[in-house]
Amino acid sequence: MCLVVAALVVGFGLTTLVLNLTDKGSQSVSLAPGTITPGTTTPGTSTPGTTPTGDPDESVLGGIIVNQNDVPAADTVHHPADGINMAAPTLDLCNGRFPSEAHRTARRQVYVGLTATPDDTSFSTEAVLYASPADGAQAMREIQAVVAACPASPVVSPVGEPTVITKFSAPPDKTWPRSPTVQRQAYAFVTTDQQSGDAEPGIAVYLRRGRVLMGLYFAQPTGAQIPIDGHSTLQQIVSVFESRIAHLPAAVVNR
Repeated sequence: MCLVVAALVVGFGLTTLVLNLTDKGSQSVSLAPGTITPGTTTPGTSTPGTTPTGDPDESVLGGIIVNQNDVPAADTVHHPADGINMAAPTLDLCNGRFPSEAHRTARRQVYVGLTATPDDTSFSTEAVLYASPADGAQAMREIQAVVAACPASPVVSPVGEPTVITKFSAPPDKTWPRSPTVQRQAYAFVTTDQQSGDAEPGIAVYLRRGRVLMGLYFAQPTGAQIPIDGHSTLQQIVSVFESRIAHLPAAVVNR
């Protein structure tokens, strides 16, 4: 799921528990929307260890993720070096196993934080394409199943992330309006690192239409949010991205 946490910069300390930055050891680079980060794979090309996308619709992801013109001047959208790396997991709630990951064909993740303190990010968006709408539907079912079966004991990560305890609370979106064409699942949780004992709250919201899935990760869910496209509440921010997904061409989401 690649959640964003307060102490990030793609190597992230504890906040990685929430922002779950799987881009460990990489540098964070701020770029204009649509540019390719040094050290990453240009869509459609092949570099060992990065898994090329090869998806002809990969470019649409740049239009639905958070971009620099969505945030105030005091904030920066960071494009991590592994933000398009297909080897990095998208789904990892409760350190679960998600077979649908193998059916992803493109991925873009970016993080938002104060320009003055680039190591402190509180919001991330991750957009993914699957090979087919059925794969996207499978991913959402897997998320529900993993959350429902999440134990109260520590869970070892299958992808090399920290061993954690994840405790879920009531979904944060019970009263939010829904888009007729976009499926949504929202989860509020506290993640505790087994080794350090440090606990971090987080909210992960998954939006899906056809073969397009998007994760919105809030690492500071109870505090003031960075305004996105002029909106500052969780519900409003989620609505921004729901609208973007709803307006994608049918030829893209249903291919």
